Amino acid sequence: MTKDLPSFQRYQQEFCAYIRDPIHQPRPKNVPAKRMAVYKEIVFNNLFESVSACFPVAQQVLGKRAWLNLVRGFLREHSANSPIFRKIPEEFLSFLASQTHLFFTNLPPYLECLCHYEWMELFVSSMVISSDETAVNVRKINSLDNLLAGQPAFTPTMQLLNYEYAVQKISPRYKPQEKVGTQLLLYRDAEYTIKFIELNPVTYRLIELLQQQETTSKQALTMVANELNHPQPESVIQFGLEILEGLRNQGIILGVYNMANK
Repeated sequence: MTKDLPSFQRYQQEFCAYIRDPIHQPRPKNVPAKRMAVYKEIVFNNLFESVSACFPVAQQVLGKRAWLNLVRGFLREHSANSPIFRKIPEEFLSFLASQTHLFFTNLPPYLECLCHYEWMELFVSSMVISSDETAVNVRKINSLDNLLAGQPAFTPTMQLLNYEYAVQKISPRYKPQEKVGTQLLLYRDAEYTIKFIELNPVTYRLIELLQQQETTSKQALTMVANELNHPQPESVIQFGLEILEGLRNQGIILGVYNMANK
């Protein structure tokens, strides 16, 4: 089918194929090697820098050679769904999730989780909260109202994360050998600092329930107590309320929704 294309399109395909995989694809005819080398280096170096900037820990854990080969595989094999440059790290995650097992057999099993965690830090740090959205939240949220009787309003930058490995601990010195279920809360504070809190499964479940439409804290805590089959539901409610107050003190909970204006 390539032969049926106009000559300029065949040339474009050959040009791109060589840039993506110069080892296995032939250089386009009548193009000097030095000129192609410039294009090849510019494309790969820009891609490498963009990916590496988002995943510094993954790069350190894998080591320079393995990371270089992985990014080369990304350029060679992945077909991106977006032309936007800032979405390259997200495309890299798609590559890890769908194709790496076909080309790389020695990658650590926690790599995808680790890269997703690092990408979420970038995602939260770059979230844009418009002034209109802030104004709407001010009208919808009562910052001093009773947490137990209403539905808590979480900061828009909050993200609940659930991984099979303790991703926040991974480093060149700590490479987990076994899965450890890990629940995290990631958010950006008022000073634009990215922070995370390690949650236990019960607190994770509570916040998950509270993100459902029009669920009050008391309703969510009662559901948690029932799921745990706890003999003293009131103690679960009291303990959960203390946790929620702590989240409000940290700026993760902004207040309680005014249900009439929600």
